[in-house]
Amino acid sequence: MMKAFYNRFRNKFGMTLSLLIISIFLVSCTTEVTLSVQKDDSVEIHFEGGAGEAFTKMISSAAGVGMNSDGSNVVDTEAVSYELAKAGFSNVKVEQKAGGLVLINMSDKKSSSYIFTSGIIKSEKGKLSAAITRKSLEDFYNSADEQTRMTLDLFLAPVFNNETMSEAEYLEMLGSFYGDGAADEVSKSVVKINLISKDGSKQTLKYPLSKILCGNL
Repeated sequence: MMKAFYNRFRNKFGMTLSLLIISIFLVSCTTEVTLSVQKDDSVEIHFEGGAGEAFTKMISSAAGVGMNSDGSNVVDTEAVSYELAKAGFSNVKVEQKAGGLVLINMSDKKSSSYIFTSGIIKSEKGKLSAAITRKSLEDFYNSADEQTRMTLDLFLAPVFNNETMSEAEYLEMLGSFYGDGAADEVSKSVVKINLISKDGSKQTLKYPLSKILCGNL
């Protein structure tokens, strides 16, 4: 099963630079996403992360994209901003810091992006909550725009392809495609989600990236 799943993706990687960047900064020791409800009920979103060296090199090589002397990718911030604006976000600002750290700030004015329509995040009467399940992840993928789906496909994620795998099986497959270093980086990556409601109350959730990509929640 794992071999067939791997082979299905071998020819899916005609990627743009913006897709490359969006994917590589998901793979860091900790990727942190903060969503906060504003007085006008819009939701501000702050994203911070930086890819590990092995995963960056593998994806960069596949895409034919150069790297800085410190091993970080050269981010086309205008291209990334354009893709996010197309997806319905406003006030998009993308920055790359020293060492490859990428910061994104943007706003969802009416909680109408697929972050909310998929049910992963809910905003009701100024209160944010999360429901990260296999179904909500599948719904997120299916309702996302083509660019986002192409980005997620880079991870060969079983949860987005109606496949069931253990995390060990998934990491073995990922290592056979991108190399053991990249698989090791994914295995150590954690997604941290901060939800700040209108009244100032805060909830923090942490998930191993491999667990999310397998849908084993």
